[in-house]
Amino acid sequence: MAWRVARSLLTLRDQFNAKFPGRNKASDGTIGDENHDATSDHSPWYGGIVTAIDITHDPASGVDIDRITDELQASKDARIKYVIANGLIMDTRPQFNPWQWVRYSGSNPHTSHFHLSVVASPLCDDPRQWDLPILGGASTPPPSRPPTKPRFPLPEGHYFGLITGPNESHGGAPESMGGIPNEQYYVRLIQQVLQRLGFAPNYPGWADGIYEQETKDSVAAWQRAHRPNQTTRWGEVWWDDWADLIRP
Repeated sequence: MAWRVARSLLTLRDQFNAKFPGRNKASDGTIGDENHDATSDHSPWYGGIVTAIDITHDPASGVDIDRITDELQASKDARIKYVIANGLIMDTRPQFNPWQWVRYSGSNPHTSHFHLSVVASPLCDDPRQWDLPILGGASTPPPSRPPTKPRFPLPEGHYFGLITGPNESHGGAPESMGGIPNEQYYVRLIQQVLQRLGFAPNYPGWADGIYEQETKDSVAAWQRAHRPNQTTRWGEVWWDDWADLIRP
């Protein structure tokens, strides 16, 4: 089946490529793979047109999806259907709390890229430049995103768990041993929140930034209190746990 990408999305991609010529494109995408069904906006469902695009998060090159998605929200561009990033979704349709960020319940939190779907109408092929400050558009800064949660600092498929766990488990290891920058800080933050909520021992020095069995048990106790229907991942902090546990 012949397919093409909506022209408005090609315009946006061209703008990013021109503004940030060295940006990482590892998570860029338009047409979906086998994990996307026929109803996905990454499929050519609208008359052979793909109405979605993913742009890779690469803050080192200036492509920060937190800033970009806030600017998309502020733009109120009529071509936008919805935007997903960092475990949140902003849908413009009346039945979905339009133009407000809410928690995204899909399996992919979209932390390595942001997803933009455009409307299924002739507007999807409107080739006008996107008026975003990050791309040189309007200089008025966007409004702050409504209070949500700090960004989950791990790659997709990784979680905070025992320091003795597999490579995907981050438990406070230094960078020299494969940890991410500030890994102990994030583990200590989890521990301190668990102490404050009453799910962890509260003696001085317990929140040491190392994820061992007591931390795992404390996380599991919090999960059982807040997620009684959960069946797996006990004692591990994944992106969705982080979104509920770590608050502004």
